[in-house]
Amino acid sequence: MQLDGKVAVITGASRGIGKAVAEAFTKLGAKVVIGDIRDPEGEAVVEALNERANDRVAVYKHCNVAEYQDNIDLFKTAEDEFGGVDIAILNAGVGTDCNTIFAPLDDKRDEHLFDVDVFGVVKGTKVAVLHMAKRGGGCIVATASTCSFQTPPAMGTYNAAKHAVAGWVRTLDWMPKVCNVRVNAVCPAWIDTDLLTNFGERGVEPYWEVADALPRAKMETAVEGFLSLIRDESKTGCTLLVLPKGLEEWPRPPVFDSSVNDATNKALDKYQYTMVDRYKQELQDALKRYNPKEK
Repeated sequence: MQLDGKVAVITGASRGIGKAVAEAFTKLGAKVVIGDIRDPEGEAVVEALNERANDRVAVYKHCNVAEYQDNIDLFKTAEDEFGGVDIAILNAGVGTDCNTIFAPLDDKRDEHLFDVDVFGVVKGTKVAVLHMAKRGGGCIVATASTCSFQTPPAMGTYNAAKHAVAGWVRTLDWMPKVCNVRVNAVCPAWIDTDLLTNFGERGVEPYWEVADALPRAKMETAVEGFLSLIRDESKTGCTLLVLPKGLEEWPRPPVFDSSVNDATNKALDKYQYTMVDRYKQELQDALKRYNPKEK
């Protein structure tokens, strides 16, 4: 898939990686709809993109990705303004209060990161698929992390959330067979952006010394990661690392030998076909629920 003439929804694009992706997409001829909770910053990004293009190539919509209705409103805005959605960059995320094992037993404190980083991706994916399926397909790229595969002790719930994002993306590698939608993830190492993971007070939490010494990945490498997953139509369920040395696809672990046998493999051979038929029917049911007036 090329970017020229396409429409992309990008969450968390008022700054950082999302902003850089929006700038790159519009330079390549795409229209973008930015969803964020930082309204003044998001509106300023859109204004700058439109001014640079001397055209209306970007729209801003307030969006709390943890809420289904906000996701629905965001994607419907893309349809109303630009005619549909081809690409979704599910980038919104937080890193606050992730060093939590001995923190106060506070439901809201612990759930907020998962609401944004995990359920924001899950809900965004589900809404995006409904819009893309009726358009004939599309591409979704979530922002995961190298913490999808590594576990710094001071970043506990952030690690857990990003592991979940990688698992969600890999779970959906079959989607092209059902609705021609590909779901992948970009997994950056540390990049110097306005978003800082807050895992403790400097001078108190010792992991800051490690974090400050970590080599940084480059923003342009992250942007190239998104572009490569969009352009390469063979990629589905892919987790692409953004490292200081460049891009590297990280393979999923192999199936445990003792967890399958000949009977399992025979059932799996059949399931790969019955699963697709079943999910195609479930998609049609979901589209009827989502657009009850459309036939």
